[in-house]
Amino acid sequence: MTEHEKNKTSRLKHRSVVVGLVWLAGLLLTGVIIYLINASFGGNQQAATQGGLLSLLKTSQPQSPVRTDTFCQLVEKPNNSCLGEPKGLCSKDIEIAKIAWKYFENNYNPATGLYNAADKYQSTTMWDTGSALAATIAAHEFGLINDKDFDDRVQAMFKTMTNMELFNKEAPNKVYHAATAAMVDYRNQPAPEGIGVSALDLARMISWLNTLGCMHPKYAYPAKKTIERWDLTRIVKEGQMFGMYRDQTSKDKKIVVAQEGRLGYEQYAGKIFRELGYDQRVAATYNNEFRETINIYDLPIVYDRRDPRDLGAYNYVVTESYAMDAIENGIDAENKPLIENIFKVQKRRWEETGIVTAVSEDNLDQKPYFLYNTIFTAGLPWNATTDKGVRYDHLKTLSVKAALSLALLFPDDPYSKTLAYTVSTAYDPERGWYSGVYENGGGYNKAITANTNGIILSLLLYKKYGEFYPICKRCQRGLTLSPAKIKTCDVCEVK
Repeated sequence: MTEHEKNKTSRLKHRSVVVGLVWLAGLLLTGVIIYLINASFGGNQQAATQGGLLSLLKTSQPQSPVRTDTFCQLVEKPNNSCLGEPKGLCSKDIEIAKIAWKYFENNYNPATGLYNAADKYQSTTMWDTGSALAATIAAHEFGLINDKDFDDRVQAMFKTMTNMELFNKEAPNKVYHAATAAMVDYRNQPAPEGIGVSALDLARMISWLNTLGCMHPKYAYPAKKTIERWDLTRIVKEGQMFGMYRDQTSKDKKIVVAQEGRLGYEQYAGKIFRELGYDQRVAATYNNEFRETINIYDLPIVYDRRDPRDLGAYNYVVTESYAMDAIENGIDAENKPLIENIFKVQKRRWEETGIVTAVSEDNLDQKPYFLYNTIFTAGLPWNATTDKGVRYDHLKTLSVKAALSLALLFPDDPYSKTLAYTVSTAYDPERGWYSGVYENGGGYNKAITANTNGIILSLLLYKKYGEFYPICKRCQRGLTLSPAKIKTCDVCEVK
């Protein structure tokens, strides 16, 4: 081989090495570029490390749009994000809810959509129907009933509310037979002409119709029409509420219209009517002319000074009205110190006497079968009395609904644990929560009612979402009535 041929061969080898190095450098550069591209599309994701260029190509391909013409998309629940971020419930919360819902499973009348006010007793009121509606909303929210069961129950209720006979063609009667929706008296005996109207009972029903329409907007219009069917002209007027009853002593049993509501329940109900637009300048405030204060255990407790001898109505200072005002209407600057003192005075009694205390009105499992167990009534603290003023101090009870209400409203106070623990076993797993525990060692008060179990379920719904009227107003989903049905506060004459 000549010198020229040797040099040519050397140059060819050198060129091959250079080409090889360039090729390797290019391959390395390509790998770096691919790595950087994948990293820019989420290098910390599994998909970015598996596909290289294939992953890059996939991300560049157009995505198929979500089809809207399918019932998977069309049959969707309403967007309730405006209600706020729901809080979780613990396993004990759900256990409590399941026990309470047992009552409503056992006491439902599918033909009317109404629930018995007391266990196995087919009689109900608008108050108890409101409590039952609260329970139904909560049970659905907690997954205790499905959409179909919920709608079946609500639709049956609306059908009855739309067709039920009204007292004097004005508003719902005080009592109905739960299985037939016929007007009855307090003994559940037929009363074709009805016995009267309770404005407070109507307010509780309105409150939960409002929450129903708020959480389930498809029911907002039926809820509105249910209320607009009533003629409230004589019931909500002059800044107050009025009930009706038949005067049994008169020959023609004439209808008497009388002011209804005392401090506590008056404000709970007055605020509800005010939200509909009614003038409630007297009833909706705790600072009205009828407010008085008494010190119990050195704590100021407000009560109503109206004399029961005038209208036959006592002012029962109990837990329930304040608790419901808080969870439904919301806590504000006016009611906050009052609710706090309702809690503190009962805690103080426990500290002074050792008696775990949370009082309210409740059904009893013995005569007289219903009792107002109060913080203050008729000039007496810690008075247990009937609506006629007959005292039954030996039948004082720790109220389950009151104990759980206070415990949930004041969860950071150690006394709340005492309350919740003391009533934690006051139930029948197949029937629901009992009404209470007798203070004197008499065991459980085994009366089981829609109101106690409904309030318990509504407490847990409150825990999940918060105060009902404020959140519904935030969502702009509160009930409003047609202008022709109501005289709004903007044009009310203030006397």
